[in-house]
Amino acid sequence: MDSSGKLSYSFRRYPLLRWVIGIFVILIVLGSVFLINYRTKPVPVIYSIVPPVGSPGDLVVITGENFGDVRDMSYVEIAGAKLTASSYISWMDTTIKIVLPANVQDGLVVVGTKDMRSKPALFANEVDIPVPVPAVQQVSKPVITMLSSDKVSVGDLLVISGNNFGASKNQSKVFFTMDCNNKISEAEFKNMSLLTENMIPASEDDFDYVSWSNTEISVRVPDGAYSGVVIVDTGHEKSDPKELTVNTEAGRKEFINKKIYLIQYTADIADVVTDDVSTITLRCPVPFTCAAQPSVEITEIVPEPILMNYQNNLIHQITKNRNNTPKSVFRQNFVLPVYEVRSTVNVAKTGSYKDTGKNLLSGALKADALVPSDSDAVKELCAKIIGREKNAYNKAKLIYNYMCDNLEVQERVRKGDDDPLDLIEKGRGDAFDFAVICTALMRAAEIPAYTDGGILVNQDLQTQSHWWCEFYIDKVGWIPCDPALGAGLEFKQWTDSDVLNAREYYFGNMDSHHILFSRGWSQLKPFSADSKIVQQPRSFALQSIWEEANRDTAKYSSYWSVPVVKGVY
Repeated sequence: MDSSGKLSYSFRRYPLLRWVIGIFVILIVLGSVFLINYRTKPVPVIYSIVPPVGSPGDLVVITGENFGDVRDMSYVEIAGAKLTASSYISWMDTTIKIVLPANVQDGLVVVGTKDMRSKPALFANEVDIPVPVPAVQQVSKPVITMLSSDKVSVGDLLVISGNNFGASKNQSKVFFTMDCNNKISEAEFKNMSLLTENMIPASEDDFDYVSWSNTEISVRVPDGAYSGVVIVDTGHEKSDPKELTVNTEAGRKEFINKKIYLIQYTADIADVVTDDVSTITLRCPVPFTCAAQPSVEITEIVPEPILMNYQNNLIHQITKNRNNTPKSVFRQNFVLPVYEVRSTVNVAKTGSYKDTGKNLLSGALKADALVPSDSDAVKELCAKIIGREKNAYNKAKLIYNYMCDNLEVQERVRKGDDDPLDLIEKGRGDAFDFAVICTALMRAAEIPAYTDGGILVNQDLQTQSHWWCEFYIDKVGWIPCDPALGAGLEFKQWTDSDVLNAREYYFGNMDSHHILFSRGWSQLKPFSADSKIVQQPRSFALQSIWEEANRDTAKYSSYWSVPVVKGVY
């Protein structure tokens, strides 16, 4: 009997077999129908979110397609949290209107139906990102009628009285005279043109702005301010200058030898493997703005980011729905001036720190994810170094000198997960270790201090990631130091440099070959709670998130270049 005959005989002999095979065939047919229906179900697609930046209570309109004519079991999800029923105003196949809830967070926005989810888009909370102020909010010229004092020191609170400042600060700023290249201090005659030629704004990063109303502004005199004038700028109109004297008895900082750099870096994403739809968000650092680096111009970004200068980052986002797509390259170009800083401090005239719990000093005194100032090893070494010294500047100098005398700096940058505390235990470490431990020792000595991250440019215009420190002296401002260069880290000085003794120079002074990207640790929050986070430890910027991938991203490869100098002017 052939096989077909055997099968026919089995069918006739065993009825149960007929049932089993019949059920199996039906299941295959039903499964095929389900799979075909699933694959052909319309996937929701988000075209736009208007506005892309908002705050609790705002109406937001999401446009796209395949949302469904009724909400039913569909939903909108922001930063991993689904909106409650009370948030929905209307739901149509191409338009969803929602009211932002009180607890809205920055993050990825997804529209989901019963079976499908859209590719994510990005929404930002207005509380955390500056947005342009409509021109109609300020049409009158601001007028300064009186200053609370006509003689102040850096860090002092100045109250500016007048009118037409605007009901809230928004994008308005208060500018102070800055003495670049000692033009003002060495001038025989000081006219208004000279006093307003170079000005710096009070810094939001240093929490200089205390309060703002239409008739009164309370602001701290910023780091780098010099005797001259103060101006209120609303972004539409500027006040007439008001003369102001900045006391330099405790010390002052000179800003000289300006260089203008054109710098560029790239980030590459390749070899993406995804289980469904991969979304990868990049946070590309922007150079930091401070007195020594008073402006940053973003000249070219390819491709266009989805958010500009958000938390000192350019935000890029790419979506991949299949594996091994071509490499994506993100390129950023910046132009910025960098001044050499030279500090003079009169130790006897420096003051004590006040109100450290509420102003710029609070974050610079505590241990954080970068700086282990609460470590027993740090506290023990700090006590050994400073002894009974009370003056902050003298304590900082003792710490710097100890590190230069007793610790060995290595040229090669260590692995990203190596512990900077190894420097204390082993007596040897790289520039990152030196900067972090120097900052930790200063904080343990109750000196406000930050670790700075950026790049170092040598005479051949070659760059390398580098790290140094700043510490705050009352009535003077932020004082730079570079313990790694002071300890002998090799560096090709520029031919125009007059640095003869690196150890002496790099305490209180900083050349114009350090380009700053980060002052202190930036603890960023992810756009979605279930994101996969990637850091770039011991890199040119000090931040907790560089890359963020959604849960459907199985794996990918990335490469970040060290910023390179494309030109110096």
